[in-house]
Amino acid sequence: MHYPLESQLPSHRPIFRGVSNALLLSYLAVIGAISFYDMILTVRYAESLKQLEMNPVGRWLMQLDHIPKNSIPDVSLFLLAKAFGTAIVLLVIFWITRRRARLGHPIGMGVSLCQILLAVYLCYGSLE
Repeated sequence: MHYPLESQLPSHRPIFRGVSNALLLSYLAVIGAISFYDMILTVRYAESLKQLEMNPVGRWLMQLDHIPKNSIPDVSLFLLAKAFGTAIVLLVIFWITRRRARLGHPIGMGVSLCQILLAVYLCYGSLE
């Protein structure tokens, strides 16, 4: 059955789409920016990173570089893996949110929150 009033009501889809796009952009920006900051710290503290890095995969990647003593450590393989991982995460969140916003937004928000906690730890945290 067709209701004549129904066709006169404004659609809220464009508003929801705009909010969804803004949220998606904010997730991607937060994740990308904090990942970039983490990479800057990786380069800055490259000499002591082998002792400071808590991720066993990261330590393993850094051990793959054969560095002569008394030289600046090469962390390029480690940085490449970080950049590749971040790119994959950003693409997956974008894809999921575009296909199924009800699933993608909680994932984007969760990963963004984890990145924010990482940034707080990187700036203020210690192991002691």
